Amino acid sequence: MNLRVSHWLVPTLALCAACAASQPQPPKEEAVAEALIRQRLQDWAKALSAKDIQGAMSLYAPDIVSFDINPPLRYTGADTKRQAWLKAFAAFPGGLSYEVRDLNVATQGDLAFVHSLNHVSGTLANGHSTDIWVRWTACLRRVEGVWLVVHDHVSVPADLEHGRAVTNLTP
Repeated sequence: MNLRVSHWLVPTLALCAACAASQPQPPKEEAVAEALIRQRLQDWAKALSAKDIQGAMSLYAPDIVSFDINPPLRYTGADTKRQAWLKAFAAFPGGLSYEVRDLNVATQGDLAFVHSLNHVSGTLANGHSTDIWVRWTACLRRVEGVWLVVHDHVSVPADLEHGRAVTNLTP
């Protein structure tokens, strides 16, 4: 097996390890950081539901690496992520609803790790109604006082026996 480690993998793993293993921040700093991140994610979800590309993109670092639910396997850079969101917005001409639920936030200094179950619903251009829950995990970095997603991963469970995504699960 040929294993290739890209330039972002080691820092991302180090980030997640640092958040999990490091000493906790003083309670006040940790609470403030968590509140800021929760507000950023609430604003992001509202922007997605409004199909507000500027608001949606304000969450992402310029060098975002994203493992999104749609191909390709990896999006690199904010412009690529922007194009993916624009394509998603166009797929829902009648509106899109995006909800972040069961959000967990861990912070350490200028790094944070979050995960949640996110609900996406709406009617596609072909008339098909979509109502799906996805798993979302992200690593954020505080840059000049602003929390930005540097890596995220969106997924659904898989039925390996039948080779299909399982999209009818709910929390």
